[in-house]
Amino acid sequence: MDTTDSLEKFLNVELEGWRVQEKQPGKTWPGMVIAMTRDAGCNGETIAQRLASELGLVLYGWEIVEQIAQDEHVSARVVATLDETVRSELENWLVGSVDGASLSAGHYMNSLRKILFAIAAHGHAVIMGRGANFLIPPESRTLGLRLIAPLRVKTANTMKALGLSEQSAREHIAKVERAQRLWVRKCCHADIEDATNYHAVINTALVTPQAIVNMVSGMVRAQT
Repeated sequence: MDTTDSLEKFLNVELEGWRVQEKQPGKTWPGMVIAMTRDAGCNGETIAQRLASELGLVLYGWEIVEQIAQDEHVSARVVATLDETVRSELENWLVGSVDGASLSAGHYMNSLRKILFAIAAHGHAVIMGRGANFLIPPESRTLGLRLIAPLRVKTANTMKALGLSEQSAREHIAKVERAQRLWVRKCCHADIEDATNYHAVINTALVTPQAIVNMVSGMVRAQT
């Protein structure tokens, strides 16, 4: 999601879908949200796309969530799709989420929480990164998934994807993963590598993408 126009088109489609969903008679609980955290170079983006496609879910890449959270007008449009009861739940949850961050950082985190809450409230989504596994309310129907891989595999994937030398690929992975750890620790007060934070931690070097889709699909069905 590289441009404002593409974000606008994406949102128009999703917001209209949410409005239609809200008006359906006999409305049921929102579908499952898969909150995905992944190591750099472990093929997480491809697996997320496959999960969304085969399970009929909407994929929210971290770039999409980031752009929405940073645009107050867009954030307001997303929150406006929630009915009054759910908005009240959102406000109560935000009150309990206030921390000691700076004003600017606190404003961003408040917006980010609103967006993740709204996506979870509507359901049927795969969210990549942006602390979704840690920032979505625990009572939401969320499946936390972490994808990992050995360094040699991540290095080979990164070399191929970005056209880097082996040394540069290793440095890139170390930089990205360090930033991820620090962000989750600072903004979510959690350890991104703690396996107890997730429903499943999967080594993508040992489990094929289709097997991962099948496994996650079974977990989703078991919780519906």
